[in-house]
Amino acid sequence: MRSIKKASGLKERYGLSTKKEGVPIKRKKIAVIGSGPAGMYAALLLTESGFEVELFEKEKQLGGMLRYCLPKFRLSREGIDKNEKKLRELGVKIHLGEAVGKERPLEELAESFDAVLLACGEWKERRLKIKGEKLQGVVHWTKFLRQYNEEKAEKLNRKKAVVIGGGDTAVDCARVALRLGAETTIAYRRSREGMPASKTEIEAAEAEGIEFRFHLNPAAFRGRARLESIVFEKTLGQGREMRPTGKLLEVKADIAIIAAGQLLDQDIFEGSKWKSLEELPEKIVPAGDIANREKRIGAAITSAAEAVEKINKITGN
Repeated sequence: MRSIKKASGLKERYGLSTKKEGVPIKRKKIAVIGSGPAGMYAALLLTESGFEVELFEKEKQLGGMLRYCLPKFRLSREGIDKNEKKLRELGVKIHLGEAVGKERPLEELAESFDAVLLACGEWKERRLKIKGEKLQGVVHWTKFLRQYNEEKAEKLNRKKAVVIGGGDTAVDCARVALRLGAETTIAYRRSREGMPASKTEIEAAEAEGIEFRFHLNPAAFRGRARLESIVFEKTLGQGREMRPTGKLLEVKADIAIIAAGQLLDQDIFEGSKWKSLEELPEKIVPAGDIANREKRIGAAITSAAEAVEKINKITGN
């Protein structure tokens, strides 16, 4: 999940067409799994190509991480709702609250449809696998951001929050923690130049008073029942280079928010013979974050268009 600027809906930003006129007679059936930007865009393109499209979303509302994890102060949900309405107007059949894998195996969908576009996103957070990660007060970005967007987050008045990570998601977490009342710091293991976060997001965070500390690699979380401090190993290096020094630094913290990456949730393969993306047959085409190293909205949109083109070829459309 990365930066979106001035987003007011997928159509406005990416020029998605929703015209009914001239739509070819529907022929083959395609399942789209996931309703983030890649899934929504793919559903539109597939419908306009003349396919009968069914969209499967595990959550109760469409939008994927844009809705559930991107802070509301960065993106209005109005654009997502408008695009859902347009999808329905185009005849896309939408299944909400149906998790592929658990409720309906991916293999079953592949047998029922002519092709499957898999745009389920990467909803599983990357664990640090260091001592103390299960202490109370240590949270991961997915839960933290979702609770904020659902207005279930606890106030952090006068507490010290340390966000671990260097991407746009880490910056989002820091800006949310600040709004919840915390004194907030971002700790990153590489140099400022090596941060994958966009320059505009870093500058926005700095303008709000968020502190950045570089060359700090988390080594352990300390505390009795709940978090009291974080032990970091100091590093050296420029850009993406990182060399450990063996020198430790302990930083007091009441809450640690881990934003160190995201992974595909393996639950998608539950009930199927396939256990990885590499094992999937040709008729199941990945798109969005699971198909891109770069986790940005533009990349997701591009991969969706490429996946639709591949589906056209596979089905002989």
